[in-house]
Amino acid sequence: MNRKLFKIIFLLISFFIVVSLACSTSTPPDPTATAEQIPPTEIVQEPTEVEVIEEVVIPTATDSPSRQIAPTQSTSSEVEEPVEMPEDEPVFAEPQAYFVEEFDGDLSSWSYFLMNGDESKMDLYVDYGHLVFDLQGRNQYVYVLYDEFYYSDVIIEVYAENLGKNTNNVSLVCNYSDRFGWYEFNISNGGLYDILIYSELDGGYFTLTSGGSKNVRTGRDANYYTAVCQGNQLALYVNGVLEKEFVDRKYNLREGQVGFGVSSFNVLPILVEVDYFAIDQP
Repeated sequence: MNRKLFKIIFLLISFFIVVSLACSTSTPPDPTATAEQIPPTEIVQEPTEVEVIEEVVIPTATDSPSRQIAPTQSTSSEVEEPVEMPEDEPVFAEPQAYFVEEFDGDLSSWSYFLMNGDESKMDLYVDYGHLVFDLQGRNQYVYVLYDEFYYSDVIIEVYAENLGKNTNNVSLVCNYSDRFGWYEFNISNGGLYDILIYSELDGGYFTLTSGGSKNVRTGRDANYYTAVCQGNQLALYVNGVLEKEFVDRKYNLREGQVGFGVSSFNVLPILVEVDYFAIDQP
C-alpha cells in the first residue's frame, strides 16, 4: 500500500511540474503585432420624413388692403349687409306758422292740385324767386296749399303780376279741408271779384257775394290781394283797400289750410307770376 501511495504522489508531482513548465515556455502575444482589422459596418439610416413648416407671413396694415366677403360668399345662414356709416343729415328750419314765402328756397311744405281742366296743358314752376303759373288750357283751376298748419284766424296776402291775357282769376284760399271744402276769394284782372265757397257736402262752388273793384290794376300789371278769415267772418282787400266783408252763416267753415291759385277761362294763354305769399295774424 505504501508503494502504491508513493507512486501516486510521485505521479501527481510530476504532472504539476510538466504543467508549470508548459506555462512558462509559452510565447506571450506581441503588443506591436497588427490585429486583424475588422472592416467597419456601414450604418445605413433610412431617411426620416421631416414635415416642412411653411413660414407664415402676417400682413401689416400697409401690406395689403383688407377684404370683405361679398354677400354671396357668406357661409352663415343670414347674409350680413355691409354697415353704412351715418351721414350728416341736412338741417332744415322748423316750419313756421306766420311768414312770407318768396319762393327762393325749400318748397317741400307746399302742394298743388288741379280742380278742373287738362293738367298736360299747364305748367307750375319757380323762376328767379317767382312761382309761375303757365296755363295753356281752358278752364284750368290750379291751387297751391301750405301743408304745415291749420288756421282759424288768419290774414293771407298774394302779390301777383299778370304777363298774359287779361281774362284770369287770382285766388286766395282759407279754411281748406278735404272733408268740408274751403272759402275762396277771386279777383279778375278785368276788375271783378267774388267770395265763394267750395262745399264738399253739397258738391260744388257757391257764390257768397260778388262785385266790381276800381282798385284792380288791369292788364299786364301787378296787384296784391289780401283776405282776412276769422272763422266764418270774411273780408277782401285789393291793393290795401277794403272791398267787401261777409259773414257765412250757412256753411260755417271754422278752420283749415291756406293757399292761393290762378284760373284760366276761354282766352289763352294765361301767364301769372307770384312774387310772394304772406301768412299773418289778424
